[in-house]
Amino acid sequence: MQNIVKKLAAAGLVTLMAVSAAGAAEKAEFRTVYSLELPTLNYLTSSNAAVIDLSQLVEDGLVEFDRYGLIMPSLAESWEISEDRRTYTFHIRRGVNWYTCEGEEYAPVTAHDFEAGMKWQLNKKNASGTANTVYANIAGARDYFEGRNTDWNSVGVKVTDDYTVQYTFINPVPYALKLFAYNSYYPVCQKFLDEVGQDFGTSNDNLLYCGAYIMSEHEPEYQRVLNANPHYWNSDAAHIKRIVYKYNKEASANGPALFERGEVMEVSLPGTIMDEWMNDPEKKKLIHPDVLTTVTYFMGFNFEPKYSEEYAPKDWAEAVNSLNFRKALFHGVDRTAALLPLAPYDAQRRLVGTLTPPSIIQYHGVDYTQMNGLKAYTEGESFNPELALEYKKKAMEELKGKVKFPVSVIMTYKSDVVDDVNQAQVMQQQLEKLLGTDFIRVVIEPYPSTGYIGASRNSGKYSFSVLRWGPDYVDPLSVFDPMMTTALASRYTRINMARGYFLPDGRPEFEAMAEDAAKECLDLQKRYEMFAKAETFLLDNAFVVPLYLHGGGYIASYVDPFSGYTTQWGDHNRRKLKGAKLLDRPMGMEEFAAAEKKYLKERDEARRNAKYE
Repeated sequence: MQNIVKKLAAAGLVTLMAVSAAGAAEKAEFRTVYSLELPTLNYLTSSNAAVIDLSQLVEDGLVEFDRYGLIMPSLAESWEISEDRRTYTFHIRRGVNWYTCEGEEYAPVTAHDFEAGMKWQLNKKNASGTANTVYANIAGARDYFEGRNTDWNSVGVKVTDDYTVQYTFINPVPYALKLFAYNSYYPVCQKFLDEVGQDFGTSNDNLLYCGAYIMSEHEPEYQRVLNANPHYWNSDAAHIKRIVYKYNKEASANGPALFERGEVMEVSLPGTIMDEWMNDPEKKKLIHPDVLTTVTYFMGFNFEPKYSEEYAPKDWAEAVNSLNFRKALFHGVDRTAALLPLAPYDAQRRLVGTLTPPSIIQYHGVDYTQMNGLKAYTEGESFNPELALEYKKKAMEELKGKVKFPVSVIMTYKSDVVDDVNQAQVMQQQLEKLLGTDFIRVVIEPYPSTGYIGASRNSGKYSFSVLRWGPDYVDPLSVFDPMMTTALASRYTRINMARGYFLPDGRPEFEAMAEDAAKECLDLQKRYEMFAKAETFLLDNAFVVPLYLHGGGYIASYVDPFSGYTTQWGDHNRRKLKGAKLLDRPMGMEEFAAAEKKYLKERDEARRNAKYE
């Protein structure tokens, strides 16, 4: 362990770090690597997790979440909520400014900047990937977005003075206050937008900064550098003074070696290397469990295949519309086997039976995943070889003469992520062995991480593949985005094209169930029960196969894992570097267990005394 610390010193890192956990330094530098370049820096348009993570460091919203996952004031010093719980009035913090990437003051942050952000979101030409979180909630926003009403005064966003902004919702929204921490509700300076036009968010000098950090350097496929803003209103949140992201195409595979050489200060250990670290007494002292997030991995069926004729997409389109065929695959996926290449030491901890992660939504002590028919999936196991073979037999009889067997099953994966490669190979072999190559032929198709989503998933060039999604706010409605035609994420699976699942009014059946649940805004128990019924329908009809949660595994890091600000999910998500402190050495298993126990006790106490809902 001391050798690694010495290597960090040689690399010039320790000189910027604290010499003890208790004295985590105010002058600190954190270095890490990434392999996937950001698709944009425009925080107003992207739902990409990496873009959101960055935006939370360099921009502020009206509210944010503290280290316990509780709402705290940010650019809004205070607010009032109307009696009918539809109108929220925020009073903006005075003395906060926008800064350029050179750290030069540009303009004060005012209520008008929040209105400008809303106008940008609701301009359909901007094709914001997060606009639905606005027009699905704010009064008059959908008609304005769709062009049915061009009068901005009809939208429920009003600036009553330079430092007061008011939002009116269509209906009361249970999670409304938490929405204002999301990047789609962030401010933007209209004067700057007018100056840079469509270049906004294409580079660090085409952004302004009002958050804890300023991106002073941005060189794609080389590095990003963030420096603490010395004028930031909440400067105590920036314990780490400099954050350096270095590009490494093979970051997943090379991360452990880079950590040992002192070039990076945090690494998530891939499954392929866990044995080596677990069996090395010194290395084992450097690692601790990583957190589970709210991002769910699941197998998705594509109802609009757009891949090469070589793989007979028409046969797949016919087969996937057979419930028997889908259920053969639903029960045929060995979830544990699929996860073992990624998590050989904690696979069971990560498995889920529903799309909605457990422990994030409860009502009167009952977890959402125990409601309605979801309880059977939460407590049961979808993998059932006997059932899979029964449905295979029924599917082959039903589809005889309609498709040519074996049906090609195109499964995509990231070719530059070691664990993804191993997982794809395991799933290919497992499914073909169980269901037989007389029934299916699994074809694994590699794509680079850069542009992966657009090239494989959004383009429809897969048939049955591992997908992922994380909700943007604490409500099942956000979990359902990939299945809803109203969201850009509907391109994940295109289940709205499944035959035989439409109501007389033309709405897709699942979508109608979700929309009806969303209309129940005051009776939370009824709302969650209705959503649970919709999700049960999704699983009963084998539209998706829930697999596991993102996160987990083990991490070696110089970041105190309980120090950083978090998100609305609390300790169910990776913490922000905002608020985080660096330790003089990585936290090991025993230290982590003790620190976690202390943190959870403090968190529970903080939640009992929470000022805001």
